[in-house]
Amino acid sequence: MRNSVLISILFLSLGCSPSPYVHLTKQEGKAPCLQSLRPQFSTVLYNAQVNVSGNHLSGLLLFKTMPDSSIRAIFTNEMGVSFFDFEFAKTGFRVVSCISKMNKKVVINRLRSDLSLLIMYGLKLDQPEIFLAGNETYYSFVLKNEHVYYVTDVTCSRISRIETASKRKKKIQVNLTGNDSGMPDSVYLAHQSFEYNITLKKIIR
Repeated sequence: MRNSVLISILFLSLGCSPSPYVHLTKQEGKAPCLQSLRPQFSTVLYNAQVNVSGNHLSGLLLFKTMPDSSIRAIFTNEMGVSFFDFEFAKTGFRVVSCISKMNKKVVINRLRSDLSLLIMYGLKLDQPEIFLAGNETYYSFVLKNEHVYYVTDVTCSRISRIETASKRKKKIQVNLTGNDSGMPDSVYLAHQSFEYNITLKKIIR
């Protein structure tokens, strides 16, 4: 009986926990500037480090815009052996190839979601909700019961951060540096509820 009471209190306390975005002030209007911040590139190559629950994977991550405007994301080791090759097209997402160890639905869905954040895939950029907090502007989208926030300065000149959240807690934070109209120079993506992070450093060729 005592354990049942404690469990009930725990669930009530979680249910009443405030949203991490209660400090935001909603603004009216549209966000045409966000369209101009969608990454435009031909090819971008990163040194990539992936850490998942104590397991480490490193290699090269290539983003390439194809002639049909689809985007390919290809992750290889330093010797050129491919871990995965994903296609992000207007018609949908496609797994071109994937090694058996990673070819699991939960893994592919997670990678697809994380990489989609970076290339702003699947978003109607002219239809966000807009919020202010201090000297930052938050552009909010709803995807599969999650909120996705692209955080810019007040002039909307660059994206400094991407965050995803449920109603009660932040789920992913992505810190970006050196990003202009192309892809950022460096990326640090960290899941907040379990040990999983991705670090990307652009390779200048």
